[in-house]
Formats: sequence, C-alpha cells, structure tokens
Amino acid sequence: MSTLESVVDLLAHRHPGAVEVLVGPTDRRVADVRLVEQVDQVDDAPPGALVVLERGLAALTGDYRFDVVVRRAAAREVAALVVVLPEDARLSLTALALARRAGVAVIRLAPEVDLTAAVGTMVRQATDRLSVTVDRARAVCETIDGRALDSVDVLLDRVGMLLGRTVRIGPRPEDDQVLAVPAGPDHDGWLWTERPGDPDADALLEMVLWRIAAETTRLTAERVRAEQVSRRSAGEVLVQLVEADRGARATIAPSARRLGIPVDGWHVVTRIEPDNLLEVTGDDVAAYELRDELASLALQAAASMPGAWHVGHDPAVVLLLWTGDNPPRQETHGRLHRQLDFVLKALVGRVPGLRMFCGTGTARPGIAGLASSATEARLAVSSARFRRRSNVAVHFDSVGMRATLLEWYGSPTVQQSIDRLFAPIADLTPAKRQAMIDTVCTYLDLQGSAARTAEVLHLHRNAVRYRVQRAFEVLGIDEDDADQRLFLHLACRAQRLGDISA
Repeated sequence: MSTLESVVDLLAHRHPGAVEVLVGPTDRRVADVRLVEQVDQVDDAPPGALVVLERGLAALTGDYRFDVVVRRAAAREVAALVVVLPEDARLSLTALALARRAGVAVIRLAPEVDLTAAVGTMVRQATDRLSVTVDRARAVCETIDGRALDSVDVLLDRVGMLLGRTVRIGPRPEDDQVLAVPAGPDHDGWLWTERPGDPDADALLEMVLWRIAAETTRLTAERVRAEQVSRRSAGEVLVQLVEADRGARATIAPSARRLGIPVDGWHVVTRIEPDNLLEVTGDDVAAYELRDELASLALQAAASMPGAWHVGHDPAVVLLLWTGDNPPRQETHGRLHRQLDFVLKALVGRVPGLRMFCGTGTARPGIAGLASSATEARLAVSSARFRRRSNVAVHFDSVGMRATLLEWYGSPTVQQSIDRLFAPIADLTPAKRQAMIDTVCTYLDLQGSAARTAEVLHLHRNAVRYRVQRAFEVLGIDEDDADQRLFLHLACRAQRLGDISA
C-alpha cells in the first residue's frame, strides 16, 4: 500500500506541470482507486480510496454540488478526490474548506492528461508493489538519461522521490532489510535503501541501485575533472602573477579574481623545487604527472589550515599560496610554519627518496605583495640549496641580512652606485635584465661554482659560464678583484630586496 504523496509524485513525473494538490494532506495511505461517473458512486468507495471524478463531473466543482461530493467523500473516509480542471478553473471555496477540515485531499489534473493512463498509473502505484517498482524504475532511468542532475546530492534527492524511498550513501548497514550496492570507485561507501519486501521487486530495485551507482560515478568524475580544470587554470594564473613584471600584473589580476584567487588580501608564498624528480620517476611524462599529483597533494595537505589556498606549478617548481583577509598574527605564522612542515612530510611520504628545496616568503598585502613574497620565497630556496637543507621549509625571515641590506640599500649614495653599476644593462628588457642579475647572484651565492649554479637554475654549466662571463664584461667587473666581486654580490642581493620592498 502506497501513500498519496508517492502517487502524486509519480503522476507529476509522468505529467510535469499537470498535477496540483489544491488542499488536504498527502501522507495518507491509498487502499484503492475508483473512477466514478456519477456523484452517488462516491458512496461505494472504501475508506482510504483515491476517487477520480470523470471529466463530465468537472462542471460540479464551481458550485454547491461539489460540496455534496466532498461531504460524501469525507463520510466514506476516502484519501483524496481527483478532478479534471484547467489551471484557472473556479472551485467552490466552501467545498475546499470542508475538504481541509475532513482531511480529504483535492487534486487537480490538467485536461490534456490522458485520464485512462493516469488512472492506470494510480492503480499500479496503489495496489501492485512490483508494478510500482517497475514504474518508478522507469522514471528513475528516464531522469538519469536526461542528464539534468548536476551533483550526487541532487541525484539522490530526485531518485529518492521517484522511488518513494530514501536512497542513502555511506557505510553499509548491518541489516537484512536493506538493499546495498557499492557506490562507485570514487566513493568508499555504499548506496542503500529499504527492501520492498517482494523478491521480484527486490531484484528490480537492486538493478536500479546499480544504475544510480553508475550515474554517481559519472557525476563524481565530472566534478573531479571540473575541479582539476579550475585548479589548473588558477594555478597557471598564479604562476603568471609570480613571474610577471609590475606592468603585466595589473592585466592578470582580473583573471585571478575570476578564478577565485583573492589577490587583494595578505599573501604568503611557498616555493617548492623538486630536485630529483626525473631521477625518481625515470622519464619526463611521469615526472610531469607526478608533479601535478604533488601539487594536488600539497593543496590538500595545506587546506586544513584556515585561509584561502591555491597551488600552481611549472616544470621546475610548485607554488603554494596562502591568503588571509588580515595581517597574520604571530600564532598564525607559527601555524603556517607547522602546516608547511606537514605538507613536506606528505609529499615525501608519497614519493620516498624525493628531494626538495623549499622556501617561504613573508606575509605581504595586495598583488604586489604576492609577487614580493614569491621573490622572498625564491631567495629562501636559494639559501636552502646553498646550505643543502632539503625537505625542510626555509623561511625568508630566518635567512638573515635582510634588514641590514635594506638599510644599506636605502642610502642614496649606495643607490647611485648600484644604478651606475647596472647602467650598462638598463636598456635590456626587464626579463633579460633580471635573468642576468639572477644568474650572477646565484653564481656568487654558490661561491663561484658553475656546476651548482647550473643545477639550481636548471641550465647547462657552459651556459652559466657564458652568462656570468658576459655579465662581468658588460658590467666592467674584474672577477679576481675581491672588492668588486663583493660589491656586485651585495648589489644583486640589494636589488632583489629593493624590488621586494617597492
């Protein structure tokens, strides 16, 4: 025996927009379905019946005669009256009031509905458990085939309504009264619902659950793909922001905002450089796939700390961005440090033998601050490489000399000296100028080792030697002169920090 609500749900699915409950409860059980052609036939309806008035009786609904029909239905304790009426039809208000008080539902069926087919649906739904399952199974499959459901939650809500029973996803209950099937490869749980209690209906309902499980898998895969596309798009923009010069950042910022990167907040950038990824994976394709996986894992591991997190990567680096609405307090800095330690442990745990160098910038506001924090992170990575501190997050604040260099660089005399030093390369493009300074600075950081500089910058050592020699010639520096070499080194460091502070 089904409820009136389940009958109405199935009718509404079969005839969208053509079924309306005008008044009365829908939680009553339907014991029978009667099609009546005359008013006095209502007296023959059993308690709990669903009484359908023939089209010819629609003329009674606007006057006192419908009151009589409702009184007779109430006297017989029927569950509902179904009348065939257009949407704008006028009904007897006293009859509707009587129906409400008596607990008799009044249901409008649009004239275009095939009444014979509708009554057949009602009869099967109300009286035949297996037919109910067949009808509902067909309705579920039609809904799934329509591909109009965009999430697993919406899917389960919709099929639950069509099946007339709740379908849940989660651990499998230890209960013989439920049917359960695996929810799919992307879910650890099961899809389950109560058994109808009939062997044939149980078998059919189990097939429906398998169909729902397949759709659950499809929807989950689509969601994962959409998240990956969104994350990769945001990651590409993040890398562009970090690498862009000041003029280009303003043009990139709108795209970043559209992708959910809150560029106007306070930012801390962490730079992770896998050092032996190719050695661990064995080929470039596997290295790229693993780098993408590491980026996802880093984001997942970091996201347990409040704040907005984004990740991006290119062939040489994974960038992890934390953003907050306000300047981080001291305890927030401590949590960030601990969170990054957790991220690195997660990455090493995923790839045993992986060697990484990691640097973290300080918290800075706005889009310019994001780029500055990224530069600090890069400097911290250089320090980590120089000190051979792998798989440990080196924080820019701990690298040292920052305040001293900034104070030194703040002197007008020093600035003029540095400007004169770099004047020969002033006409280069910003990218080429910065590449030359970075190469020389890294070379000097690593005590003049072309091999280690090549390793850090991912260049051939001959390319490093050529660039350094060319830079010394253009800048007029004698590499054998300790004072000139020291001044150049300090100028490169100060120039980097001066850009950060700007």
